[in-house]
Amino acid sequence: MSKMFRSFISSVLRVTKGKKRIKYAAIYLAVAGALHRLLVESRRERSAAKRLQQDLPVAELGQMKLEPGDIVYTPSSESTYYAGHMGIIGLDGKVYHVHPYGPVFADSLEWYLTRFYEGDRFIVFRSRLNQAGQRAAEWVHEHYKQVKFYRLQTNLRSIERNYCSKFVYQAYQFTSGLDLWSRRFTRFNQGYIYPFRIERSPALEVLGTFYK
Repeated sequence: MSKMFRSFISSVLRVTKGKKRIKYAAIYLAVAGALHRLLVESRRERSAAKRLQQDLPVAELGQMKLEPGDIVYTPSSESTYYAGHMGIIGLDGKVYHVHPYGPVFADSLEWYLTRFYEGDRFIVFRSRLNQAGQRAAEWVHEHYKQVKFYRLQTNLRSIERNYCSKFVYQAYQFTSGLDLWSRRFTRFNQGYIYPFRIERSPALEVLGTFYK
């Protein structure tokens, strides 16, 4: 009998012991708790163990020589409101990222990393196209102050209303013509640029993965 199943049985017995009537709410909570541990917590533990084997400690990220235009991406997590978040390295080495409390922050890499929780991952990307990153960083430096509102807006040409992945997308699209999203209706300049879509872009190469 598995440890998790024994724990579930014990929970039920504790609820029903000495009582003639079963409290179904308590049984529901016991079942829900067991399922959560089985389907969520155990999976997270396995995933975390695997990441610890393949990812570098986040301190190693601070030692990397990042170049203008490099992208720092954090996949879905509690600290990113389960949406993912990304920033782009500017000409001054800072991480520029559109944020709900910003609308734009220019953080040192060290400070940027403190915004995330223990257990978060960081994936660093670089453009495969020569000089595209440099041009994207120049665009960021010239246009980041034009962002006035954090908005999940479908107009891909709008700089004023922006969000993290759209801003990164624009930096490359408006300078080198790189489409980091590669979705058909971006031709109409409408849509949402999801962070995980940029993660999958064939125009980018992974420089490293890190674990906080």
